[in-house]
Amino acid sequence: MDLVNAVLNFVVPPASMIIVAFAWPTISFLHALEWFFKTLYRENMENKVVLIPGASSAIGEQLAYEYARRKANLVLVARRENRLWGIKENARLLGAKHVLVMAADVVKEEECRRFISDTIMHHLVNTASLGHNFYFEEATDPAVFPHMMV
Repeated sequence: MDLVNAVLNFVVPPASMIIVAFAWPTISFLHALEWFFKTLYRENMENKVVLIPGASSAIGEQLAYEYARRKANLVLVARRENRLWGIKENARLLGAKHVLVMAADVVKEEECRRFISDTIMHHLVNTASLGHNFYFEEATDPAVFPHMMV
């Protein structure tokens, strides 16, 4: 066993360096290409509405901050409303123009309908029309919006 360890100690470090020497340029090139295409084709999120359920911690919180840096209008939804107020302030400092905070449990269907309706009432983005002509204030039932935005 000592002989195997001695051979491995002699062979593995130089072999690792050779592998790194050949892999490093390729990895660096791919990383540069990724950066270039992300910069070139970065989606403009300014004034777009992003609804983030579970925004009070973990991935949801970090998503809120990322979209805030991109100047999106945020709708933060979570059960812990008091936690959302701090995230709202941080998002505003990072660049979000409008941040709407709502307490809701996404497991309950009625609460999902409520926060989606509230989001639609605050931020309606409709870039296509099926020929329906009415004022937004005249819409009494938010169930018509999914049919209009097909």
